[in-house]
Amino acid sequence: MGHAIREMMDDRNGELMPLEDIVEVDEAYVGGAPKSLSGAYNPPGKGTGKPMIFVAASRDGQGRARVVANDQRATLEPVLLEWIDPATTNLMTDGSKSYRSLGKTMADHQYVIHSQKEYANPETGAHVNTAEAVISQVQRALVGVYHNLGRKHLQRYLDEIVWRWNHRDPVREVVKQWTTKAGVERQKSTTIWRPIPVVDQMRVLLQGAVGKQVRRSREYGLCWP
Repeated sequence: MGHAIREMMDDRNGELMPLEDIVEVDEAYVGGAPKSLSGAYNPPGKGTGKPMIFVAASRDGQGRARVVANDQRATLEPVLLEWIDPATTNLMTDGSKSYRSLGKTMADHQYVIHSQKEYANPETGAHVNTAEAVISQVQRALVGVYHNLGRKHLQRYLDEIVWRWNHRDPVREVVKQWTTKAGVERQKSTTIWRPIPVVDQMRVLLQGAVGKQVRRSREYGLCWP
Protein backbone atom coordinates (compact mmCIF):
# COMPACT_ATOMS: atom_id res chain seq x y z
CA MET A 1 0.00 0.00 0.00
CA GLY A 2 2.83 2.39 0.84
CA HIS A 3 4.45 1.99 -2.58
CA ALA A 4 1.06 2.42 -4.28
CA ILE A 5 0.71 5.79 -2.55
CA ARG A 6 4.27 6.76 -3.47
CA GLU A 7 3.49 5.85 -7.07
CA MET A 8 0.78 8.52 -7.04
CA MET A 9 3.31 11.02 -5.66
CA ASP A 10 5.72 10.40 -8.54
CA ASP A 11 6.12 13.16 -11.15
CA ARG A 12 7.69 11.15 -13.95
CA ASN A 13 5.21 12.70 -16.42
CA GLY A 14 6.54 16.19 -15.69
CA GLU A 15 3.23 17.60 -14.50
CA LEU A 16 4.78 19.89 -11.89
CA MET A 17 5.44 23.50 -12.81
CA PRO A 18 9.12 24.53 -13.11
CA LEU A 19 10.81 26.00 -10.06
CA GLU A 20 10.97 29.77 -10.46
CA ASP A 21 13.04 32.81 -9.54
CA ILE A 22 15.65 31.98 -6.86
CA VAL A 23 16.45 28.25 -6.88
CA GLU A 24 18.93 26.63 -4.50
CA VAL A 25 20.62 23.32 -5.30
CA ASP A 26 22.74 20.98 -3.22
CA GLU A 27 23.72 17.32 -3.08
CA ALA A 28 24.33 14.84 -0.27
CA TYR A 29 25.14 11.22 0.43
CA VAL A 30 22.38 9.46 2.34
CA GLY A 31 21.68 6.09 3.94
CA GLY A 32 23.99 3.34 5.02
CA ALA A 33 24.33 1.55 8.33
CA PRO A 34 26.25 3.22 11.17
CA LYS A 35 29.95 2.38 11.08
CA SER A 36 29.68 0.66 14.47
CA LEU A 37 27.03 -1.75 13.14
CA SER A 38 27.88 -2.30 9.48
CA GLY A 39 30.39 -4.87 8.32
CA ALA A 40 32.03 -2.49 5.86
CA TYR A 41 33.57 0.91 6.36
CA ASN A 42 31.97 3.76 4.42
CA PRO A 43 34.50 6.60 4.23
CA PRO A 44 33.08 10.13 4.23
CA GLY A 45 32.91 12.26 1.10
CA LYS A 46 33.49 11.15 -2.47
CA GLY A 47 34.93 7.79 -1.49
CA THR A 48 31.76 6.61 0.20
CA GLY A 49 29.61 3.79 -1.11
CA LYS A 50 26.39 5.55 -0.13
CA PRO A 51 23.92 6.80 -2.77
CA MET A 52 23.89 10.48 -3.67
CA ILE A 53 20.79 12.65 -3.94
CA PHE A 54 20.52 15.94 -5.83
CA VAL A 55 18.06 18.51 -4.49
CA ALA A 56 16.66 21.78 -5.81
CA ALA A 57 14.41 24.10 -3.81
CA SER A 58 12.81 27.43 -4.60
CA ARG A 59 12.22 29.90 -1.82
CA ASP A 60 8.46 29.83 -2.33
CA GLY A 61 8.25 26.36 -0.75
CA GLN A 62 8.67 23.98 -3.71
CA GLY A 63 11.34 21.29 -4.00
CA ARG A 64 12.62 18.47 -6.21
CA ALA A 65 14.95 15.53 -5.50
CA ARG A 66 16.59 12.82 -7.57
CA VAL A 67 19.00 9.96 -6.93
CA VAL A 68 22.10 10.62 -9.07
CA ALA A 69 25.30 8.75 -9.85
CA ASN A 70 27.71 11.59 -9.00
CA ASP A 71 28.05 15.36 -8.65
CA GLN A 72 29.60 16.05 -12.06
CA ARG A 73 28.04 18.73 -14.26
CA ALA A 74 27.29 16.18 -17.01
CA THR A 75 25.14 14.28 -14.51
CA LEU A 76 23.44 17.18 -12.72
CA GLU A 77 22.70 19.53 -15.62
CA PRO A 78 20.08 17.42 -17.48
CA VAL A 79 18.29 16.76 -14.18
CA LEU A 80 18.27 20.44 -13.22
CA LEU A 81 16.99 21.46 -16.66
CA GLU A 82 13.93 19.27 -16.05
CA TRP A 83 13.12 21.40 -13.02
CA ILE A 84 13.90 24.99 -14.07
CA ASP A 85 14.05 27.49 -16.92
CA PRO A 86 17.70 28.63 -17.04
CA ALA A 87 16.76 31.86 -18.80
CA THR A 88 14.88 33.09 -15.72
CA THR A 89 16.57 31.27 -12.84
CA ASN A 90 18.78 32.90 -10.22
CA LEU A 91 20.78 29.86 -9.10
CA MET A 92 22.16 29.61 -5.56
CA THR A 93 24.82 26.98 -4.84
CA ASP A 94 27.94 26.25 -2.86
CA GLY A 95 31.29 26.94 -4.48
CA SER A 96 31.99 23.54 -6.04
CA LYS A 97 33.54 23.42 -9.50
CA SER A 98 30.53 21.67 -11.03
CA TYR A 99 28.12 24.33 -9.80
CA ARG A 100 30.32 27.22 -10.91
CA SER A 101 30.39 25.74 -14.40
CA LEU A 102 26.67 25.07 -14.36
CA GLY A 103 25.91 28.57 -13.12
CA LYS A 104 27.32 30.11 -16.30
CA THR A 105 24.25 28.88 -18.19
CA MET A 106 21.78 30.54 -15.80
CA ALA A 107 20.28 34.02 -15.83
CA ASP A 108 22.22 34.67 -12.62
CA HIS A 109 24.36 32.64 -10.25
CA GLN A 110 25.41 33.36 -6.68
CA TYR A 111 27.32 30.99 -4.43
CA VAL A 112 28.80 30.64 -0.97
CA ILE A 113 32.06 28.87 -0.14
CA HIS A 114 31.48 26.48 2.74
CA SER A 115 35.16 25.53 2.96
CA GLN A 116 35.83 29.14 3.98
CA LYS A 117 33.00 29.01 6.55
CA GLU A 118 30.81 31.20 4.37
CA TYR A 119 27.24 29.93 4.69
CA ALA A 120 25.28 33.06 3.74
CA ASN A 121 26.11 36.30 1.97
CA PRO A 122 23.86 39.12 3.23
CA GLU A 123 24.88 41.39 0.36
CA THR A 124 23.84 39.03 -2.45
CA GLY A 125 21.31 36.98 -0.49
CA ALA A 126 23.17 33.81 -1.43
CA HIS A 127 22.72 30.68 0.68
CA VAL A 128 21.55 27.11 0.20
CA ASN A 129 19.73 26.77 3.51
CA THR A 130 16.43 25.86 1.84
CA ALA A 131 17.97 23.04 -0.20
CA GLU A 132 19.78 21.84 2.92
CA ALA A 133 16.45 21.84 4.77
CA VAL A 134 15.01 19.46 2.16
CA ILE A 135 18.06 17.21 2.56
CA SER A 136 17.59 17.31 6.34
CA GLN A 137 14.00 16.15 5.89
CA VAL A 138 15.26 13.20 3.83
CA GLN A 139 17.96 12.27 6.34
CA ARG A 140 15.57 12.61 9.28
CA ALA A 141 12.99 10.37 7.57
CA LEU A 142 15.58 7.73 6.75
CA VAL A 143 16.75 7.64 10.37
CA GLY A 144 13.51 8.15 12.25
CA VAL A 145 10.82 6.66 10.00
CA TYR A 146 12.10 4.15 7.46
CA HIS A 147 15.24 2.98 9.33
CA ASN A 148 16.54 0.56 6.69
CA LEU A 149 16.23 1.66 3.09
CA GLY A 150 18.07 0.28 0.05
CA ARG A 151 18.92 1.89 -3.25
CA LYS A 152 16.15 0.11 -5.16
CA HIS A 153 13.30 2.12 -3.64
CA LEU A 154 15.19 5.24 -2.53
CA GLN A 155 13.74 7.39 -5.32
CA ARG A 156 10.20 6.46 -4.32
CA TYR A 157 10.83 7.56 -0.75
CA LEU A 158 12.33 10.78 -2.06
CA ASP A 159 9.14 11.32 -4.06
CA GLU A 160 7.08 10.97 -0.89
CA ILE A 161 9.24 13.29 1.20
CA VAL A 162 9.35 15.98 -1.48
CA TRP A 163 5.61 15.64 -2.14
CA ARG A 164 4.95 16.37 1.53
CA TRP A 165 7.37 19.31 1.36
CA ASN A 166 5.53 20.75 -1.65
CA HIS A 167 2.08 20.53 -0.07
CA ARG A 168 2.41 22.98 2.79
CA ASP A 169 1.05 26.46 3.44
CA PRO A 170 2.96 29.40 4.95
CA VAL A 171 1.54 30.24 8.37
CA ARG A 172 3.48 33.32 9.44
CA GLU A 173 6.76 35.19 9.16
CA VAL A 174 9.16 35.37 12.09
CA VAL A 175 11.57 38.32 11.89
CA LYS A 176 14.77 38.40 13.92
CA GLN A 177 16.86 41.58 14.19
CA TRP A 178 20.31 41.98 15.69
CA THR A 179 23.46 44.10 15.59
CA THR A 180 26.84 42.57 14.75
CA LYS A 181 30.03 43.27 16.69
CA ALA A 182 30.97 45.68 13.92
CA GLY A 183 27.79 47.66 14.58
CA VAL A 184 25.99 46.52 11.42
CA GLU A 185 22.24 46.04 11.64
CA ARG A 186 21.06 42.63 10.44
CA GLN A 187 17.62 41.17 9.90
CA LYS A 188 16.49 37.62 9.15
CA SER A 189 13.00 36.56 8.13
CA THR A 190 11.88 32.93 8.54
CA THR A 191 8.66 31.49 7.13
CA ILE A 192 6.77 29.00 9.31
CA TRP A 193 5.02 26.30 7.27
CA ARG A 194 2.39 23.66 8.04
CA PRO A 195 0.91 20.80 5.95
CA ILE A 196 -2.23 21.56 3.95
CA PRO A 197 -5.45 19.98 5.33
CA VAL A 198 -5.65 16.19 4.94
CA VAL A 199 -8.74 16.42 2.71
CA ASP A 200 -6.83 18.66 0.31
CA GLN A 201 -3.85 16.30 0.40
CA MET A 202 -6.09 13.38 -0.58
CA ARG A 203 -7.66 15.37 -3.40
CA VAL A 204 -4.26 16.18 -4.89
CA LEU A 205 -2.96 12.66 -4.29
CA LEU A 206 -5.84 10.96 -6.11
CA GLN A 207 -5.34 13.22 -9.10
CA GLY A 208 -1.92 11.62 -9.43
CA ALA A 209 -3.43 8.12 -9.60
CA VAL A 210 -4.69 8.50 -13.17
CA GLY A 211 -2.88 6.15 -15.55
CA LYS A 212 -0.59 4.60 -12.91
CA GLN A 213 -0.47 0.94 -11.87
CA VAL A 214 1.31 -1.28 -9.35
CA ARG A 215 1.43 -5.06 -9.75
CA ARG A 216 2.79 -8.05 -7.83
CA SER A 217 5.83 -9.61 -9.46
CA ARG A 218 6.34 -13.36 -9.82
CA GLU A 219 8.69 -13.17 -6.84
CA TYR A 220 5.89 -11.54 -4.79
CA GLY A 221 7.59 -8.20 -4.93
CA LEU A 222 6.31 -5.12 -6.75
CA CYS A 223 6.53 -4.13 -10.40
CA TRP A 224 5.33 -1.12 -12.32
CA PRO A 225 3.84 -1.70 -15.80
